[in-house]
Amino acid sequence: MYDTTKIVKYLKEPPKEVINQVREPFFWNNMLWLPRFHPNGFVNSYYVKLENLYFSLRGSELTITNSLQKFYMGNNYEAFTFSDVQKAVKQLDNFFNFSIYDSEVKNTSVAVVIKENEDNTFNNWLEYKGNKPFIMRKNAKVYGAHFKSTDYNIKGYDKTYQTKTVDNITLKENFIRFELEGKARYFNNRKDNLGIYKVSDLVDKTKFDALANELLKVYDTIKKQPIIEYQNLLPKEIRLLATMSNKDCFNGLRKHHKETFKKDRIVYAKLLKRIEDSSLENEIRTKIKNQISYCQNN
Repeated sequence: MYDTTKIVKYLKEPPKEVINQVREPFFWNNMLWLPRFHPNGFVNSYYVKLENLYFSLRGSELTITNSLQKFYMGNNYEAFTFSDVQKAVKQLDNFFNFSIYDSEVKNTSVAVVIKENEDNTFNNWLEYKGNKPFIMRKNAKVYGAHFKSTDYNIKGYDKTYQTKTVDNITLKENFIRFELEGKARYFNNRKDNLGIYKVSDLVDKTKFDALANELLKVYDTIKKQPIIEYQNLLPKEIRLLATMSNKDCFNGLRKHHKETFKKDRIVYAKLLKRIEDSSLENEIRTKIKNQISYCQNN
Protein backbone atom coordinates (compact mmCIF):
# COMPACT_ATOMS: atom_id res chain seq x y z
CA MET A 1 0.00 0.00 0.00
CA TYR A 2 2.97 2.36 0.56
CA ASP A 3 4.82 3.81 -2.38
CA THR A 4 6.84 7.02 -2.54
CA THR A 5 8.33 7.82 0.85
CA LYS A 6 10.79 10.35 2.22
CA ILE A 7 12.55 9.49 5.46
CA VAL A 8 15.42 11.26 7.23
CA LYS A 9 17.90 9.77 9.69
CA TYR A 10 20.11 12.07 11.75
CA LEU A 11 23.43 10.31 12.25
CA LYS A 12 25.34 10.47 15.52
CA GLU A 13 28.53 9.52 13.71
CA PRO A 14 28.60 10.53 10.02
CA PRO A 15 31.28 8.78 7.95
CA LYS A 16 34.67 10.49 8.13
CA GLU A 17 34.62 10.92 4.34
CA VAL A 18 31.56 13.17 4.65
CA ILE A 19 33.12 15.16 7.49
CA ASN A 20 36.28 15.63 5.43
CA GLN A 21 34.29 16.28 2.22
CA VAL A 22 36.36 13.87 0.14
CA ARG A 23 36.04 14.28 -3.60
CA GLU A 24 36.25 10.56 -4.44
CA PRO A 25 33.64 7.79 -4.11
CA PHE A 26 33.79 5.75 -0.91
CA PHE A 27 32.22 2.62 0.57
CA TRP A 28 29.98 2.98 3.59
CA ASN A 29 27.33 0.59 4.88
CA ASN A 30 27.51 -1.83 1.95
CA MET A 31 27.11 0.90 -0.67
CA LEU A 32 29.35 2.97 -2.92
CA TRP A 33 28.68 6.66 -2.29
CA LEU A 34 29.32 9.13 -5.09
CA PRO A 35 30.05 12.83 -4.54
CA ARG A 36 27.75 15.48 -5.93
CA PHE A 37 29.43 18.78 -6.68
CA HIS A 38 28.13 22.31 -6.33
CA PRO A 39 28.53 24.53 -9.44
CA ASN A 40 31.25 26.38 -7.51
CA GLY A 41 33.27 23.16 -7.28
CA PHE A 42 32.91 22.06 -3.65
CA VAL A 43 31.24 18.81 -2.60
CA ASN A 44 27.54 19.34 -1.96
CA SER A 45 26.50 15.85 -0.84
CA TYR A 46 26.96 12.14 -1.54
CA TYR A 47 24.40 9.80 -3.09
CA VAL A 48 23.52 6.22 -4.01
CA LYS A 49 20.78 4.86 -6.27
CA LEU A 50 19.61 1.38 -5.31
CA GLU A 51 16.58 -0.54 -6.63
CA ASN A 52 14.53 2.62 -7.19
CA LEU A 53 15.51 4.16 -3.85
CA TYR A 54 17.65 7.28 -3.71
CA PHE A 55 20.00 7.79 -0.76
CA SER A 56 21.58 11.15 0.01
CA LEU A 57 24.17 12.10 2.64
CA ARG A 58 24.61 15.73 3.59
CA GLY A 59 26.52 16.30 6.82
CA SER A 60 24.86 14.20 9.51
CA GLU A 61 21.60 13.90 7.54
CA LEU A 62 20.80 10.71 5.65
CA THR A 63 17.75 11.05 3.38
CA ILE A 64 16.03 8.13 1.64
CA THR A 65 13.43 8.86 -1.03
CA ASN A 66 11.38 7.24 -3.78
CA SER A 67 9.28 4.10 -3.99
CA LEU A 68 9.56 1.63 -1.13
CA GLN A 69 7.33 -0.77 -3.07
CA LYS A 70 9.49 -0.70 -6.21
CA PHE A 71 12.58 -1.16 -4.02
CA TYR A 72 11.11 -4.39 -2.65
CA MET A 73 8.90 -5.70 -5.48
CA GLY A 74 10.27 -4.08 -8.62
CA ASN A 75 6.88 -2.56 -9.49
CA ASN A 76 3.99 -0.67 -7.92
CA TYR A 77 1.06 -2.16 -9.81
CA GLU A 78 0.74 -5.27 -7.64
CA ALA A 79 -0.64 -5.33 -4.09
CA PHE A 80 1.90 -4.22 -1.45
CA THR A 81 0.59 -5.83 1.72
CA PHE A 82 1.36 -5.15 5.37
CA SER A 83 3.60 -8.22 5.60
CA ASP A 84 5.41 -7.05 2.43
CA VAL A 85 5.94 -3.64 4.03
CA GLN A 86 7.46 -5.24 7.14
CA LYS A 87 9.86 -7.27 4.99
CA ALA A 88 10.75 -4.27 2.82
CA VAL A 89 11.62 -2.06 5.80
CA LYS A 90 13.64 -4.87 7.38
CA GLN A 91 15.51 -5.37 4.10
CA LEU A 92 16.28 -1.66 3.96
CA ASP A 93 17.36 -1.65 7.60
CA ASN A 94 19.82 -4.50 6.93
CA PHE A 95 21.94 -2.23 4.71
CA PHE A 96 23.03 -0.16 7.70
CA ASN A 97 24.97 -0.72 10.93
CA PHE A 98 22.32 1.32 12.77
CA SER A 99 18.54 1.20 12.95
CA ILE A 100 16.43 3.16 10.48
CA TYR A 101 13.25 2.49 12.46
CA ASP A 102 13.70 5.73 14.40
CA SER A 103 14.14 7.77 11.19
CA GLU A 104 11.66 10.59 10.66
CA VAL A 105 8.95 10.19 8.03
CA LYS A 106 8.70 13.49 6.15
CA ASN A 107 6.08 12.31 3.68
CA THR A 108 4.63 9.09 2.37
CA SER A 109 1.99 7.85 -0.02
CA VAL A 110 -0.56 5.06 0.16
CA ALA A 111 -2.25 3.59 -2.89
CA VAL A 112 -4.12 0.67 -4.42
CA VAL A 113 -4.54 -0.52 -7.99
CA ILE A 114 -7.83 -1.87 -9.37
CA LYS A 115 -8.93 -3.36 -12.67
CA GLU A 116 -11.05 -0.63 -14.23
CA ASN A 117 -11.03 1.96 -17.02
CA GLU A 118 -10.58 5.71 -16.96
CA ASP A 119 -14.13 6.55 -18.11
CA ASN A 120 -15.53 5.07 -14.91
CA THR A 121 -12.90 6.50 -12.57
CA PHE A 122 -10.83 9.70 -12.66
CA ASN A 123 -12.60 11.03 -15.75
CA ASN A 124 -15.69 11.37 -13.55
CA TRP A 125 -14.02 13.33 -10.75
CA LEU A 126 -15.68 16.70 -10.20
CA GLU A 127 -14.13 18.19 -7.06
CA TYR A 128 -12.51 17.55 -3.70
CA LYS A 129 -13.39 19.91 -0.85
CA GLY A 130 -14.29 22.66 -3.29
CA ASN A 131 -11.25 22.20 -5.56
CA LYS A 132 -11.37 21.11 -9.17
CA PRO A 133 -8.97 18.39 -10.37
CA PHE A 134 -5.89 19.07 -12.48
CA ILE A 135 -5.25 16.79 -15.42
CA MET A 136 -2.21 14.54 -15.62
CA ARG A 137 -0.77 14.62 -19.11
CA LYS A 138 2.10 12.99 -20.94
CA ASN A 139 2.66 14.46 -24.39
CA ALA A 140 -0.87 14.72 -25.87
CA LYS A 141 -2.33 11.95 -23.70
CA VAL A 142 -4.44 12.79 -20.65
CA TYR A 143 -3.91 9.75 -18.45
CA GLY A 144 -5.06 10.90 -15.01
CA ALA A 145 -6.37 13.58 -12.67
CA HIS A 146 -5.20 14.87 -9.32
CA PHE A 147 -6.08 17.27 -6.53
CA LYS A 148 -2.95 19.04 -5.34
CA SER A 149 -2.53 21.07 -2.17
CA THR A 150 0.41 22.22 -0.07
CA ASP A 151 0.28 19.14 2.15
CA TYR A 152 -1.25 16.45 -0.06
CA ASN A 153 -1.64 15.16 -3.59
CA ILE A 154 -4.56 12.87 -4.52
CA LYS A 155 -4.15 11.00 -7.80
CA GLY A 156 -6.16 8.71 -10.02
CA TYR A 157 -4.49 7.59 -13.22
CA ASP A 158 -4.20 4.96 -15.92
CA LYS A 159 -1.57 2.64 -14.48
CA THR A 160 -1.45 0.49 -17.60
CA TYR A 161 -0.54 3.49 -19.74
CA GLN A 162 1.92 4.90 -17.19
CA THR A 163 3.71 1.57 -16.77
CA LYS A 164 4.08 1.18 -20.52
CA THR A 165 5.42 4.69 -21.15
CA VAL A 166 7.68 4.93 -18.08
CA ASP A 167 8.89 1.34 -17.50
CA ASN A 168 8.19 -0.16 -20.94
CA ILE A 169 6.15 -2.92 -19.28
CA THR A 170 2.94 -4.00 -21.00
CA LEU A 171 0.09 -4.95 -18.68
CA LYS A 172 -2.60 -7.06 -20.32
CA GLU A 173 -5.54 -5.48 -18.49
CA ASN A 174 -6.75 -1.95 -17.73
CA PHE A 175 -5.54 -0.88 -14.30
CA ILE A 176 -6.31 2.35 -12.45
CA ARG A 177 -4.21 3.51 -9.52
CA PHE A 178 -5.72 5.56 -6.70
CA GLU A 179 -3.14 7.28 -4.52
CA LEU A 180 -2.87 9.67 -1.58
CA GLU A 181 0.48 11.32 -0.94
CA GLY A 182 0.80 13.44 2.18
CA LYS A 183 3.42 15.33 4.12
CA ALA A 184 3.87 14.50 7.79
CA ARG A 185 1.77 17.47 8.87
CA TYR A 186 -1.14 16.29 6.71
CA PHE A 187 -1.32 13.03 8.66
CA ASN A 188 -0.42 14.46 12.07
CA ASN A 189 -1.47 18.10 12.47
CA ARG A 190 -5.18 17.36 12.70
CA LYS A 191 -7.88 16.42 15.15
CA ASP A 192 -7.73 12.73 14.24
CA ASN A 193 -3.93 12.53 14.41
CA LEU A 194 -2.71 9.39 12.62
CA GLY A 195 0.69 9.54 14.36
CA ILE A 196 3.00 8.90 11.38
CA TYR A 197 6.29 10.24 12.77
CA LYS A 198 8.89 7.47 12.51
CA VAL A 199 9.60 4.54 10.21
CA SER A 200 8.48 2.31 13.09
CA ASP A 201 5.02 3.85 12.64
CA LEU A 202 4.89 2.58 9.05
CA VAL A 203 5.14 -1.01 10.30
CA ASP A 204 2.69 -0.52 13.16
CA LYS A 205 -0.48 -2.43 12.20
CA THR A 206 -2.80 0.01 13.96
CA LYS A 207 -1.32 2.96 12.06
CA PHE A 208 -1.19 1.03 8.81
CA ASP A 209 -4.93 0.41 9.21
CA ALA A 210 -5.49 4.09 10.00
CA LEU A 211 -3.74 5.07 6.76
CA ALA A 212 -5.83 2.53 4.87
CA ASN A 213 -9.01 4.03 6.31
CA GLU A 214 -7.77 7.51 5.38
CA LEU A 215 -7.29 6.42 1.76
CA LEU A 216 -10.87 5.17 1.54
CA LYS A 217 -12.18 8.26 3.35
CA VAL A 218 -10.45 10.53 0.82
CA TYR A 219 -11.92 8.56 -2.06
CA ASP A 220 -15.41 8.89 -0.57
CA THR A 221 -14.95 12.66 -0.23
CA ILE A 222 -14.29 13.14 -3.95
CA LYS A 223 -17.45 14.23 -5.74
CA LYS A 224 -18.01 12.26 -8.94
CA GLN A 225 -19.98 12.91 -12.10
CA PRO A 226 -23.15 10.78 -12.10
CA ILE A 227 -24.80 9.28 -15.16
CA ILE A 228 -27.34 11.96 -16.03
CA GLU A 229 -30.71 11.63 -17.76
CA TYR A 230 -31.07 15.22 -18.91
CA GLN A 231 -34.62 14.72 -20.16
CA ASN A 232 -35.71 14.48 -16.52
CA LEU A 233 -34.07 17.75 -15.45
CA LEU A 234 -35.28 21.34 -15.47
CA PRO A 235 -33.32 23.86 -17.60
CA LYS A 236 -32.05 25.65 -14.48
CA GLU A 237 -30.74 22.35 -13.13
CA ILE A 238 -28.87 21.65 -16.37
CA ARG A 239 -27.38 25.16 -16.26
CA LEU A 240 -26.29 24.60 -12.65
CA LEU A 241 -24.57 21.33 -13.61
CA ALA A 242 -22.81 23.06 -16.50
CA THR A 243 -21.61 25.92 -14.28
CA MET A 244 -20.30 23.67 -11.53
CA SER A 245 -18.54 21.28 -13.90
CA ASN A 246 -16.71 24.07 -15.76
CA LYS A 247 -13.52 24.95 -13.90
CA ASP A 248 -13.40 28.62 -14.97
CA CYS A 249 -17.07 29.25 -14.19
CA PHE A 250 -16.77 27.39 -10.89
CA ASN A 251 -13.74 29.45 -9.78
CA GLY A 252 -15.21 32.71 -11.06
CA LEU A 253 -18.42 32.20 -9.13
CA ARG A 254 -16.51 31.20 -5.98
CA LYS A 255 -14.19 34.22 -6.19
CA HIS A 256 -16.52 37.01 -7.25
CA HIS A 257 -19.95 35.90 -5.97
CA LYS A 258 -19.26 34.07 -2.72
CA GLU A 259 -22.76 34.12 -1.27
CA THR A 260 -24.32 32.91 -4.52
CA PHE A 261 -21.61 30.25 -4.75
CA LYS A 262 -22.40 28.94 -1.27
CA LYS A 263 -26.12 28.72 -2.02
CA ASP A 264 -25.55 27.12 -5.43
CA ARG A 265 -23.18 24.57 -3.89
CA ILE A 266 -25.89 23.40 -1.50
CA VAL A 267 -28.42 23.06 -4.32
CA TYR A 268 -25.79 21.38 -6.50
CA ALA A 269 -24.94 18.78 -3.83
CA LYS A 270 -28.61 17.92 -3.37
CA LEU A 271 -29.09 17.68 -7.15
CA LEU A 272 -26.14 15.31 -7.54
CA LYS A 273 -27.45 13.11 -4.77
CA ARG A 274 -30.89 12.97 -6.41
CA ILE A 275 -29.74 12.13 -9.93
CA GLU A 276 -26.75 9.90 -9.28
CA ASP A 277 -26.72 6.29 -10.40
CA SER A 278 -24.79 4.76 -7.53
CA SER A 279 -24.54 1.18 -8.82
CA LEU A 280 -21.37 1.69 -10.86
CA GLU A 281 -19.79 3.93 -8.23
CA ASN A 282 -20.54 1.38 -5.52
CA GLU A 283 -18.89 -1.29 -7.66
CA ILE A 284 -15.70 0.77 -8.05
CA ARG A 285 -15.67 1.69 -4.36
CA THR A 286 -15.99 -2.00 -3.49
CA LYS A 287 -12.96 -2.79 -5.65
CA ILE A 288 -10.91 -0.14 -3.86
CA LYS A 289 -12.13 -1.25 -0.45
CA ASN A 290 -11.36 -4.90 -1.22
CA GLN A 291 -7.82 -4.06 -2.35
CA ILE A 292 -7.26 -1.99 0.80
CA SER A 293 -8.58 -4.84 2.93
CA TYR A 294 -6.32 -7.32 1.16
CA CYS A 295 -3.27 -5.17 1.91
CA GLN A 296 -4.32 -4.87 5.55
CA ASN A 297 -4.87 -8.58 6.12
CA ASN A 298 -1.97 -10.13 4.22
